[in-house]
This record gives sequence, structure tokens and C-alpha cells, in this order.
Amino acid sequence: MDRRVRDDDEVIVSPTKLFRSEAGTLLVSGFIFSMDILNHLSARRFRELDDLLAFVSIYDDTRRTSAYRSMLRECADTIRGGICVEGGCGLGLFAADMARLGAQKVYAVEQNPILASLARARFDRLPKNISSRIELVELPLQRFRPPVHVNVLVHEFYGQLLYDEDLRVLDHLKFRPDHVLPDGGELRAGVLSSHVYQDKIVTPEAIGKLDGVLVSGLFEGEPGDLRKPVLRWKFGRGLSEVKHDFRREKGDLVCLGLVVTNKGKQVCRAGQSSNWSYVWTKRAGNEMGFRFRKGEPGMGMECRFVWKR
Repeated sequence: MDRRVRDDDEVIVSPTKLFRSEAGTLLVSGFIFSMDILNHLSARRFRELDDLLAFVSIYDDTRRTSAYRSMLRECADTIRGGICVEGGCGLGLFAADMARLGAQKVYAVEQNPILASLARARFDRLPKNISSRIELVELPLQRFRPPVHVNVLVHEFYGQLLYDEDLRVLDHLKFRPDHVLPDGGELRAGVLSSHVYQDKIVTPEAIGKLDGVLVSGLFEGEPGDLRKPVLRWKFGRGLSEVKHDFRREKGDLVCLGLVVTNKGKQVCRAGQSSNWSYVWTKRAGNEMGFRFRKGEPGMGMECRFVWKR
């Protein structure tokens, strides 16, 4: 579905082009439901509500939420008594958790007014001794200048291709936190045979049309161990391509999966977390190339993908 913004600030919906939406999917009783806004809205209203739906799907991913909360508990000694920030706080779930873990002050930074109002309502329902230590800041994180030194910054800026959402924001902060949670991640690849996925619909001819196209959620199930990192991000170092070569690998499909890490330890990953799908493409070479650039406002980063032939 193609959502394009005209000069008169209207959103035009066209069925002629596939477009990546921020909203994602909702997993209910084993079924995956896609959430899309179907009626006409102004561009600004669409972006605000699309962000809301994105956070609904994020929080519905209970494994991802549980993994983040475990990470925060493991870092409780760092959080306790510290100045903390949740960047892009959404509904403020982890800001509240850090206050419960004993943070001296938590800045919950959120630029979306709908999400900010819902976060404020969440904080207002907390006991006074917790809510009094949380301050909601309605700004983009890259414009936030905290009045004091920040000890801990928590974020959820990973995309299915690692850098295709908002990780770039962390490379352009106006402050330098002591700790960023999580502080790293990789996009890992594996080569497989399409034979096990082919049927009357997904034919070899259909798969052949995917040359140069990255498709999320094309096939269900675990693709096996994705061993080869092709992209790596580390706070303070930014994004880098990882040298790789598929020459010794057998198969005509490549599967990509996100792995979120903190201090070198896996926090969560695609497949395990329902909000991040595996990404598939037809193998058309032995080395992949990725370039990211800023997309339209509110739409994260655009990925340019090529096979290095």
C-alpha cells in the first residue's frame, strides 16, 4: 500500500505499490493481524496514529518486552540513584520501570503528542513516590538537552534491518550518556534452499522475481541458525558493514534476522520476538551491500540494497 504526501498535506492511498508501514502486526491467540489505517487522514494525523499502532504491536510482543525488562533488572545497580532517559518512550513502560528500580530522575522523551498524552496518563496512575521522579519531555530525542549529566539511556530504535528505523538518532545526540541500553546489534544472514518453501503458489519462478528485493515475513517458521553478520551497530561507533562471503554456502535464498545485543550478550532477536520478522531475498551473489538514508518525516531510514557482483 502506497501512502504519498501531496503538497496540500493529504495522504493518498494507492494499491499499486508496496510500502513499509511503521504499524507492524498484532499477535493474538496465535494469529498475526496486520494493523493498517484505511481511511483518509492528514499526513500529520496519519503519522501520529501510525506510531501509536507501532507501539501497540511492540508492547504486544511479550517476549521482547520481557527481554528488555530482564536487561533493566540486570542493570539495576547502574540505574539505581542515577539520571535516566527513555528515548522515544511511547507509552512510558520502561521509564516507569526505571523509576521503580530506584532511578533518581527519569526523563521520558516522546515527540508524538498522542503517545505523550498516554504516557502521562500512565505516570499519573503510578504511586506518588514513583511518578514524582518521572518528567515527560515532548521533544524528538535528538533535540533533547538534559539539564544534568545522564547515566543511562534506554531505547527501542531497532528496525528489522537493524538501522532502518531510528538508531541513527543515537549517533546524533546532544548529550553523552554513560550507558546506552541496549548498546549494540547485528543483522545476521543465512543461505538456504528454496526447495523446502516451494508450493503451488511460491514457485521457483515467483522466487526468481525477488532478485534485489528484501521481503519481511515471506515464509513462516525458524530458518535455522543465521551465522553470518552482514551489518553491525555499536553505540559510539555507529553502523558498519561486516565483511562476508557466501561463496561456500549452498542455496538460492538468503534469510536475514536482527539480533539485539547489550555488552555483547543477546537481548532478543527476530523470530523470537514477533514484532521483528525475518527478511528474505533471492540469492543473486556472494556479498550483500546496504546503504541507509533519511526517509520521509516520521518514516525512519530508507534502505538501499544491492548484490555486490
